[in-house]
Amino acid sequence: MPKDHRSIGELAYQLWQARGCPQGSAEHDWLEAERQLRAAPLKTPISTAKVDDSLKASFPASDPPASQLPDKPPVNADAKWQAAGVTRKISARRSPPAPPK
Repeated sequence: MPKDHRSIGELAYQLWQARGCPQGSAEHDWLEAERQLRAAPLKTPISTAKVDDSLKASFPASDPPASQLPDKPPVNADAKWQAAGVTRKISARRSPPAPPK
């Protein structure tokens, strides 16, 4: 007997609806759902070897790991700002905070 009562109940409900929702047939529909689920072939799990083989072509990843360094503006950033007609104030760079003592 299948252990998943939810699956049995869902199938029994579908069978009941397919038969026109007759009164007094709950036990018949439940037993028929159990029988159908018992007879259904079990799904075989996907072999992890097949998944691993399909992913081999994607390694090493195209994006390198982050360096944790601050981003640098593009070399032509000033020219882009000028072309956009924006005047930009360059503020002094802040140094990273001191580590806690």
